[in-house]
Amino acid sequence: MFALLEITFSLRSLAPLALFTAVIMLSMLVTSTATSALAQHIAKSIAIEATEYSGIEGEEIAIPLEIRSVEALRFFRIPSILLDADPGIELVSHRLRNNGGRCELLLVLRGFVGTHSVKGVVLLLREVFGLLNIFIEMSFEKDVRVCVVPLKIATRFSIETLLSREMLYGSALTRRKGMGIDILGIREYVPGDDFRRIAWKATAKAQRLMVKEYEGRSFRNVVAVIALHNGHFAGSPPPIQHISRAIVDLVNKALARGMNVRVGVVTEDDIGMTSTISKGNVYEVHKIFTLVTWPKNPAMFHSYSSSNRIVRWFTKHIVSETCKEPCIVALFIDPQDDFDVESIERLYRDLKAQRHDLRVFLTPSASITFLCSEKISEHLIPVIQREKSKMAQVIRLYTSTDKTVYTPTDYLLC
Repeated sequence: MFALLEITFSLRSLAPLALFTAVIMLSMLVTSTATSALAQHIAKSIAIEATEYSGIEGEEIAIPLEIRSVEALRFFRIPSILLDADPGIELVSHRLRNNGGRCELLLVLRGFVGTHSVKGVVLLLREVFGLLNIFIEMSFEKDVRVCVVPLKIATRFSIETLLSREMLYGSALTRRKGMGIDILGIREYVPGDDFRRIAWKATAKAQRLMVKEYEGRSFRNVVAVIALHNGHFAGSPPPIQHISRAIVDLVNKALARGMNVRVGVVTEDDIGMTSTISKGNVYEVHKIFTLVTWPKNPAMFHSYSSSNRIVRWFTKHIVSETCKEPCIVALFIDPQDDFDVESIERLYRDLKAQRHDLRVFLTPSASITFLCSEKISEHLIPVIQREKSKMAQVIRLYTSTDKTVYTPTDYLLC
């Protein structure tokens, strides 16, 4: 731990310029050596025992810094502290407290979901008469990790969103837990048939009511893959907050239907996946988002995303490990360019050949921020326009080939 020192003086009385200059020079000569030594002494007297803390999104997380030399702060107050950390975590308040005979400087933090790195703090020490300010920049010997767990909040997301209307109507025909159906054929309507099974095109052609016959095919597994780029960590609140809540909601609703779920997350720096989640280890979906490391300087707009480049390979890998029979694959992604769109198209063909059902959920970062914020910055408007154009391109491509794609308004409830 080391300290960088900055000293400022405040003289409130009015004096001639020459006298003022002389007093300042004399004060600096007399006090610079002493205050520098004092700053070093204070910095060395502050210690942090633990290097990892955890908490729940939206709640306060307390980090105690032990002050071993209380005498050094006897004539100083600490009016302000700055945190050297990523933008996903903030200092809410600070205070001195006596903890079992030990003096502690308690930092109270609040952060968004994910893993944050706190590298140090900048302390403002002010002498009790307000004449002397000392800034001490301290870097911890080892970064302090703060892990924030996502909240479990109901969203607009529903497991039914993953399945077509025909699949839902026929799901009761299978005795196994899960969801899904294959169309077997068309027959004439008989009293008692569910009107939602009416085949309207066949009805118009035959000039009488025709209904669809189904052959049971259940989906017992759901694989959710989330591709995150740095833009998902920008804004307030950042899109990762809403995406993580939607995934937690998806997992809980799928488990309620007796389905098994596996979640994989791809970022610009890392990949991770859960084991197969059942009711006994549902905590794993919270853990996978807790371990997502925040970038130091996230930006809302990117023309390239390394996470998108590997998402096709990663999805095929996790599906091959998880699905020994047809399963539902939910891909949450924000395509940045035509290559990303083409990659999704190839992934669809790959999974279809194995009878898996791919559903694409678009996660445009600026649009999610706009959707879930009370106000929006003007500089994001051009980014939102670009995202809108890209979403329209993807929707045209997928709806023309009878695939399903969802925008944030379909699955987020902000």
